[in-house]
Amino acid sequence: MSITVKNTNPDTTKITLFGELDDGTFDARIMAETDVPYTRCWDNGIEQRIIYIQPDPEQLQAILKALNERRLSLDQLQEFGSIGGGTSDIPV
Repeated sequence: MSITVKNTNPDTTKITLFGELDDGTFDARIMAETDVPYTRCWDNGIEQRIIYIQPDPEQLQAILKALNERRLSLDQLQEFGSIGGGTSDIPV
């Protein structure tokens, strides 16, 4: 199954920051691109990546579930999104 998620629009520059935590789970935060911290966003984070998508709350939960169930990796997720608008079909 896949979901169609809006990519970042150049007029709004909202991104989704995904993080892998030291307990093996994933978390995410939607924020303005200018608000992305230069340090860890999560105290217990081991990796974080900016993805240029703007999911709605249900889509974000579906993506997090796929990450936590190891059906989707951060490397795979990194292949989606764009700063030029449009959409991405993300396999969840």
